[in-house]
Amino acid sequence: MTVSANNLIAKAVVWESAVGWTPECLDEGPDMLVRFRDAGFSFLSLTIGADWDRPEPTFRHLSQQRRWFEQRAHDYQLIETVADIRAAKQSGKMAIGLHLQGAGPAAHEPAMIDSWYRLGIRWMIVAYNTRNPLGDGCHEPSDAGLSMLGRAFVTEANRVGMMLDASHAGINTSLDIIELSEKPVVFSHSSVRALKNHERNIDDVQIKALARRGGVVGINSIGAFLTDDNRSDVPALMRHIDYVAQLVGPEHVGLGLDTVFYQPFMTKLYDSGPMMALRGYPRPPWADVKPEVLPELVEALERHGYSETAILGVLGENFLRVAEQNWRPSIV
Repeated sequence: MTVSANNLIAKAVVWESAVGWTPECLDEGPDMLVRFRDAGFSFLSLTIGADWDRPEPTFRHLSQQRRWFEQRAHDYQLIETVADIRAAKQSGKMAIGLHLQGAGPAAHEPAMIDSWYRLGIRWMIVAYNTRNPLGDGCHEPSDAGLSMLGRAFVTEANRVGMMLDASHAGINTSLDIIELSEKPVVFSHSSVRALKNHERNIDDVQIKALARRGGVVGINSIGAFLTDDNRSDVPALMRHIDYVAQLVGPEHVGLGLDTVFYQPFMTKLYDSGPMMALRGYPRPPWADVKPEVLPELVEALERHGYSETAILGVLGENFLRVAEQNWRPSIV
């Protein structure tokens, strides 16, 4: 690691948008937290529930995980605000946030958004891959966009302070979310379709619409979304980061590595039915980048001529800006 990269990582609030933390992902979860912390990451957002999960078991899981982190308060800090993330960085703790990859745990009910926010959930995916009552996911052939209920969901999320995540949504669904939202939206862990033609990736129209409204794309490191041969490494990741930066500016790109440390679970999911193969996914194990590549990534950004301000933005400040525009300053 160069001195410059080391200094930038020490200075940065390094944000990772997508860390699997549903019950199926936890066998190796605690070890992965340590790896992220030791690599220099400052903030991790954990997936507490997905679109196929129902409210009661998700609430039970969230409660168990909050207790787990609170019992380890010397290492971790559960956050409610951007100020909490910065304070955790200053105190040497790993900041932990929580999100839902789909609105199933909210029963697709706008009235439940505030309750989940008060429990610590700070963003939600609206539609995950397939159709739900709110809208179409990225693999849904009709790509019909948001339903009337989905539109009400966006309005209520804005009122509550819940950041909206358009990852996994269909193209028209994501464009509807971006247009309707009064606050910036994120693609927390999505890569570029112009570089890898996969339905899970986002196209230039989506990226430009997001940027016009002040949002951020977190680049996903899974090889199936990066390269034609499903390879994943820092050069491939950098290619997607730089594409977004050149298209709409470096202030609209960040990290959503989505490191798959739960490969056995993904293999069982893949083998349980034909849909993933039909939608262009290779059989796991999937290539991705691990937390330890952070210094190499910073060096790549430097080699590409990114300024210190731009690098700090990619590492976390861009997402922090959008979070500050969405989240309530405190829970009342």
